[in-house]
Order: sequence, then C-alpha cells, then structure tokens
Amino acid sequence: MTIEGKVALVTGGSGGLGSVHCLTLARAGCNVAVGGYSHMDKAEAVVKKIQELGRKAVAVKMDVSVLEDVQRGVEQIEETLGSVEIMVNNAAFGIVRAATIINTEKKDWDRDVAVNLTGAFNNIKCCMPGMLERGWGRIIIISSITGTQGGMGQCSYAATKAGLIGLAKTAALEGARKGVTCNALVLGVFNAGGFLEVAPEFKERIVKRMAMRRMGEPQEVSNVLAFLASEESSFITGETIEVSGGANLFTF
Repeated sequence: MTIEGKVALVTGGSGGLGSVHCLTLARAGCNVAVGGYSHMDKAEAVVKKIQELGRKAVAVKMDVSVLEDVQRGVEQIEETLGSVEIMVNNAAFGIVRAATIINTEKKDWDRDVAVNLTGAFNNIKCCMPGMLERGWGRIIIISSITGTQGGMGQCSYAATKAGLIGLAKTAALEGARKGVTCNALVLGVFNAGGFLEVAPEFKERIVKRMAMRRMGEPQEVSNVLAFLASEESSFITGETIEVSGGANLFTF
C-alpha cells in the first residue's frame, strides 16, 4: 500500500487499540503522532516502539474536547513531523459504564459527548483545512456497533458513536472533490481496551452473539484502517465499514 512518508495523527494512541493503530501505520511507512491526555507515559512508550521501527514519532498531549488544545497539538505535530495527512479519531469515553438512560448522570453524558463526538469535530476542524489545501487526506473515524444497534446501559456511548457516522459522511461530502476521504470503521468487540474491563459473564454473552464466536484481535481492525489510510483506498469515502466478526448476522 502507498503510504510511505505520510504523517498520521492517532488520538487515544496510547490505548489498547490505538497503540496497535499507531504501530501498524508506522510499519506501513508513516511517521506518527501519538495523541494522549491522561496516560502520557504510555504514549511515550508507543513513540519509542515506533522509533525502533525506524520511523519518526512524537507524543502529543491534548484534550480533544477542547478546540484550542487540539489546535495547539496539531501545531506541535506540524513543527516536529510535518502536516497531518492521515487523521484517526480513536479517543473515546464511556464504553464500560453501564447505566440506563434515567440513571445516567448528566456529567457523564456531557463528558462522553465532549470527548467522543465534539472531540472528532475538533480534530477534523483542525486537520481538514490543510488536507483540502494540499489535495490529499484521509480521515478515519472509529465508531461502534453500539452506534448502529444501540447499547443497553450505554446511552451516551451509543449516541455519540451513531453521531460519528453522520459526521463522517458529512466530512466525506465536504472533502470528496478535493482528494480528502472520510470513512467510519464500525467495530464489534475486540480483545483490547475497554472490553477487557467488562464483567466475564457479560463478555461471554456478547461474544456468543458474534457469528464467529470470538472477539476480534486489534490487528484485524488495524489492517483495515491501514488500507483506508492508503492511496489505494482513494475511491472509498463516506462509508461505514463494519469490522465485527458478523455481529449483525442472524445467528443461533
């Protein structure tokens, strides 16, 4: 895949899935900005691994829910690696909290919307202008089957993940004639991140709903992500691409 030398930003890049995305893009030839906020030691560890692969990398601390913070982070990336050409919106809150709508705290709803949905808006707002000007860019938004199917006890997570699909399609329309694509990856359950914190009995029930009867491995979604970041995906935009092991199939 043609991706050599591109500069990628992965928000939430220190997490279980995010770190795999960073390393996959680096192996494909990208220089990578590892976005983080509360676990910068983990972000620095990912940077070190990327550098060991022979690529350039930088850890960037930014609160994606704050526009000015994202602007500052993007400026730091431009100064150290160059202009952001691939933007992976991966940072998210709320996956492991279980509370019905009437029991959800307003502060939790506000935080999830601010990080998951407003954060994606902020990232696109800061990165897309340069992509449009250069006539090339890839925006990849990480959504979830919770956003397409709903999620019992996950109203804010489900709502934001659904909202991301609409945002991705809108960004795709706005970049379509300028060489900028935007797609949403709709993820099932993976052996990483927040799903590892789910209670074992619930985890077993969820996995049994998958046609493949297993969790996905992080690399399996990162492989799709790397393709969407490449030149070879140039005629794919505005799509919701499900990577879920058949979670939407009727199974028994």
